Amino acid sequence: MLLWDKKYSVGVKEIDSQHGKMIDYINELENAMHAEDTRETIVKVLNGLVTYTKEHFETEEKYFRQFDYEDTEAHISEHMNLISDVDKLIYKFAIGEELSLASMLKFLENWLLEHILDSDKKYMACFQSNGLS
Repeated sequence: MLLWDKKYSVGVKEIDSQHGKMIDYINELENAMHAEDTRETIVKVLNGLVTYTKEHFETEEKYFRQFDYEDTEAHISEHMNLISDVDKLIYKFAIGEELSLASMLKFLENWLLEHILDSDKKYMACFQSNGLS
């Protein structure tokens, strides 16, 4: 189970809240995996995570453009690559390919936390200098 920790904060309440919700989705996926829920239930959770993640990315990207963030293109590229990778995993899982849910879960956990601690932390100064908190 992932737990929110203040080290994940980017100093923007809206974005921190969204990151917390993404952690909740990943924890929901882990619970579904341990409960041995049906493939359909797990796909529903995964799709919910992807939909919410896209909304979160839209929020960040809105601020990138609004504040003329210098690493906008690289950051958006990371977002697009994650969505593409996860969409492929969900499709394979949904059609019945044998995929390790544990490895999928670990991938999502690692990506989210590494992305927050590395890429997202880089925009903190830009967002805060533009009055976002």
